[in-house]
Amino acid sequence: MKKIIDEYPKEMRALVLHDVADLRLETVPVPELAAGSVLLKIQACGICSSDKERVFVTGTYHFPTIPGHEFAGKIVAAADDVDEALLGRRASVFPMLPCKECDACKIEQYAQCSNYNYFGSRCDGGFAEYLVVPVWNLVLYDDSVPYAMAALSEPSAVSMHAVNIGNIKKGEKVAVVGTGTIGFLVAAFAKDLTDQVVICGRSENKLAYARKLGFETINLTSDSYKNVMKSLVGEGGFDVVFEAVGSNTTIEQSVDLAGNFGRIVLLGNPKKDLKMEKNVYWSILRKQKQIMGSWNSSYGSEVNDWAVVADWMKKGSFDFGQLITHRFTMDEYEKAFDLIRKEKEKEFMLKVMIMIGDEE
Repeated sequence: MKKIIDEYPKEMRALVLHDVADLRLETVPVPELAAGSVLLKIQACGICSSDKERVFVTGTYHFPTIPGHEFAGKIVAAADDVDEALLGRRASVFPMLPCKECDACKIEQYAQCSNYNYFGSRCDGGFAEYLVVPVWNLVLYDDSVPYAMAALSEPSAVSMHAVNIGNIKKGEKVAVVGTGTIGFLVAAFAKDLTDQVVICGRSENKLAYARKLGFETINLTSDSYKNVMKSLVGEGGFDVVFEAVGSNTTIEQSVDLAGNFGRIVLLGNPKKDLKMEKNVYWSILRKQKQIMGSWNSSYGSEVNDWAVVADWMKKGSFDFGQLITHRFTMDEYEKAFDLIRKEKEKEFMLKVMIMIGDEE
């Protein structure tokens, strides 16, 4: 028999994508439990920039699909082979469903899995009242952490992963190119490792918010941004640069910001093909700069970015909640997606959160 807190629900509300730009709020059946799984009552799900692309540009891998991969909730039912002590626990979810058989999976590098599934794009995700989740994917966290904050676990783990790849040493000068949620999170984690972290971007209102949080900033739209860089860190440039946008311009600027032997970590997701100017390539060669890629997050038994983030949230090491600038109910989903779709035309925005449940 199922282990449940209350009666197992039969129906739920969900945001269902039927085609590109055809997202509807509908009532659909609640999926049945499978062996080794729990039913998560979702309380909050963040809108990722990739969700904007999925909904309005590329679509998901099939239709219909319930999008959303940044979510958290409460465990309200468990399969009969699952420990009932999990009932009532709060959890976020590692959204990748790896095959666990390929070469990458065998060494616990699940982000490089050759044959994975994924909540919110390849299978139904978190913009719903309920979701069946394998126990293996659950990230338990403290009851003191609000659901909306826990829903930031996925972008936080992605950011933590990139910072680990950057291998920042005490005293090194760090630049973060990008003023989205990921950029702010990378900066926060980097600041825990070294003293000088500078956030670089093109949006003055976001740069102003970065200064409010205690970061130095560089406006990359200014013709004199190189002079500003020199005034902050000297002629040598930055030791480590994180590129969290994914455009030709910001990648070139990231290479430009890095000094001799500088390390450049690319984690921005491009929307179209990229090219590199010859002088940028020469700068990499002649100054022996290192280019490193960062993808997704680590979720292994030895290195687990999600567990580290859960600990940060419990300890209050950083106020993750200050990155949530907008909250909407499911009924207001059109307003929420319209807001992110018109990002450049609107007021200051970082993370937009859909509040699905009625609990904090």
